[in-house]
Amino acid sequence: MCAYSSLGANGTSWCSNVLDCSLLKQIAVERGKTVAQVCLRWVYEQGDCIIVKSFNESRLRENFGIFDWELTDVDHHKISTLPESRGCLDFFVHESGPYKTVDEFWDGEITGDN
Repeated sequence: MCAYSSLGANGTSWCSNVLDCSLLKQIAVERGKTVAQVCLRWVYEQGDCIIVKSFNESRLRENFGIFDWELTDVDHHKISTLPESRGCLDFFVHESGPYKTVDEFWDGEITGDN
């Protein structure tokens, strides 16, 4: 797995901005980190790779500040309660979209199961 645009895509139709999440803000304050660092650390602790991009030097440096601390089990539990939005599903699967149901959209060929 690889997290591309792991901090959301503000202003797009397919993804919300996780930086606005009150729960993630609370965890960030408790850990003395930024919301971005909490998000990136969570992905890192899942064992996934992260592709980060910024043209802002301070944010690039901030991205490196995820390696000297860990989220707690309580943090993981709280984050796991957040609703998920995966890719462009709502864009493709919709009553007026190209696919009316998930079964029409997904052929089951690629899964996370081994």
